Amino acid sequence: MHGLLSTMGFLRRSPSTMCRVAFLAIFHPHPTLTYVLDPSTCSSPSYHSLIAEHHGPPTCPLPVDEESAIDTGSWAPWKRRPYCVEPFMQDSDVSGPQFCVYAFEPFRGDKGLSIVTTPVLAATVVNSLDDSVVPQKLRDHPSSSLAVEGRDSPAFAIREVPGKGKGLVAQREIRKWDVVLVDYPAMLAHIDLFDVVGAETRQDLLERALRQLPEKQQGELLSLARAHGVEVGIEIPHLGLFPIASRINHDCRPNVFWRWSVRTLTVEVIAMRDIEIGEVINTPDVPLGLSYEDRKEDLKNWGFSCTCSLCTSSKSEKAASDKRRARLQHIYHELNEGATGKAELTADTIYGLADEMESLVREEGLEAQLLVHYGAVARAYMRVGKLEAARKYVELCEDLWVRYAGEEEDYLAGMHQLRHELREREKKATVRENSESL
Repeated sequence: MHGLLSTMGFLRRSPSTMCRVAFLAIFHPHPTLTYVLDPSTCSSPSYHSLIAEHHGPPTCPLPVDEESAIDTGSWAPWKRRPYCVEPFMQDSDVSGPQFCVYAFEPFRGDKGLSIVTTPVLAATVVNSLDDSVVPQKLRDHPSSSLAVEGRDSPAFAIREVPGKGKGLVAQREIRKWDVVLVDYPAMLAHIDLFDVVGAETRQDLLERALRQLPEKQQGELLSLARAHGVEVGIEIPHLGLFPIASRINHDCRPNVFWRWSVRTLTVEVIAMRDIEIGEVINTPDVPLGLSYEDRKEDLKNWGFSCTCSLCTSSKSEKAASDKRRARLQHIYHELNEGATGKAELTADTIYGLADEMESLVREEGLEAQLLVHYGAVARAYMRVGKLEAARKYVELCEDLWVRYAGEEEDYLAGMHQLRHELREREKKATVRENSESL
């Protein structure tokens, strides 16, 4: 039991884990947020994609807590009556939501799912519990617990990795953008559990959550080394334990990234580059683009020193890498200053900065950061009226948004905003051209 508690407690000290949401580890981490929720409203949105709407507005199940379950004698769809505790609040006049342990089974085949969260958020998850919400292509992936065929031929094998314990190793060639792994959580725990619930009570909740899982799953989770940050309901951070994905090791130059779906409670692990047979599959435990010293400081939260090829390179090589990364940050800042009018940039200057940026990104293996850099280039071109050039970078940005974030509407808001800005600029340009021709 201690293994699970140390896993989830340890990760709470590392805010950078929240980067794993959606196109994980691309951006710097955002601060943990909590929300005041109205139990009378349903916070689970309908699902849209770039192609079409897949579902109408979902039903809104009523929140179930221990008291309501006792009063009604029912706690469906949960397997057991929830067990709840009150949070500890510094101000005695302020009350917070209860935290309850929920169990659902079967989940994603013959598995179980335990959730430690608030009654309202548990209700928003109900629509995601049915296996049918998982897209067919993910259900049929060889690594998915829902796959009927091909489960004996995944792209990876779980093996001992020198100095890192068990990890995932490629057992066939994997091409860039291939889905390496489809995995589903076994446990989810609300991030605020680690702030407003006492240590002893928290331990009891996590132990209860573990015991509610099938015995085989309990053993799998106790052998894991870490948890990962995901979001539930309306983007409330939770820590998640994944039977296979949580075994992926760290590297400052990763070869895969995570794509998490709130709607389907599914994580896809996707190749960022070609991966050869025998390569260890890895993802960063710190944000991409940090300097060596910043990475080393962040990794203290994980309790280890990185031994990847970048961190063990010579002093001069690390200094050169840091210099390139600092220059990338400066270019991004300069482009943003130009986009907002705080700096005067010409089209030629923007072209030069974009070209240098792409060269530095390739050299450092930070292609995932192009997602944000392309947006900055597009806005800088819009500012100087070069809309054809802006459109090129909007389209490049859109392609990366879909690849890294997927097609769920919630994750495409930034992309739609960029396209909207371009359209508004184009409308104004058309009006101006028409008025000048009169």
